[in-house]
Amino acid sequence: MNDALNQSKNLIVLTIIYNIGEGIVALYLGIKNNSTSLLGFGLDSVIEITASMVAIWGVTSSNENVGRKAEKIISYSFLALAFFILIKSSYDLLNTIKPEATLFGVLLAAISILVEGPLSYKKLQLGKKLNNQVLIAEAKETLFCLNLSILVILGIGLNYLFNVWYFDPISALLMIPWLFHEFKEHR
Repeated sequence: MNDALNQSKNLIVLTIIYNIGEGIVALYLGIKNNSTSLLGFGLDSVIEITASMVAIWGVTSSNENVGRKAEKIISYSFLALAFFILIKSSYDLLNTIKPEATLFGVLLAAISILVEGPLSYKKLQLGKKLNNQVLIAEAKETLFCLNLSILVILGIGLNYLFNVWYFDPISALLMIPWLFHEFKEHR
């Protein structure tokens, strides 16, 4: 069990390191190109860093209350991101605020799929093996980043290829049901 716990901590640290880089690039591109999808993606990286730090706290503590608090913090991060996406996407759609097309955003999301997929799968496996709800919640946050990558590719990819700007905020809005589901499951 100690080996699985150490492996889960190492995967969480790797998640933090990767998301620092991903978050900086996504936020930069999101601001530069006014892309709601990329801004949501970048903010999700910040949330994932926070969730990972909280998960290390929850995974290493033998106190059950710490684990419950850690899981609750992670769940509210899902809700915060859902509200941000709802407000920003609605504003952009109602005011016809068009994002710039960016190939770099598509490439960033594609790289994220390659990194976040294996990370989330392994953390989810370890979370189930350890019966640790905090690690499972953190793995789902990583899995959400993978799903988010697909929506980002869809939204900014269609804008890049066909100049259909509104797919960017619409693809961001498609993230909300999943975010709300994860919030309810882990609060």
